[in-house]
Amino acid sequence: MTAKLSPDSIGLIFTMNAAGHCAEDIADAAGCSYPTIVRYLNAAGIVLGNKGRKRELTDDYVSMALGMRANGTKWDDIEAHIGFCRQTFQTWIRVQRAQQ
Repeated sequence: MTAKLSPDSIGLIFTMNAAGHCAEDIADAAGCSYPTIVRYLNAAGIVLGNKGRKRELTDDYVSMALGMRANGTKWDDIEAHIGFCRQTFQTWIRVQRAQQ
């Protein structure tokens, strides 16, 4: 069984979140894991990230990724820049090829 966070740590989670700190930084400051931070914030009705809405992979994102790749950009850099993982792009490419 895991130990419960102290009231001070719980207060720190909400204070840091309200100040705009990322969950990783909050976890470090509170002395707990990232999933613990997410669990406490979700329990309070606070949704991290894109507020629960899925981002759609559009043709513009794919074109941007393929252009970056054609210029020699590594997939890791493309992922960081655009925000989708390489498997998402590669799956989209496979589906497009299969439809032709």
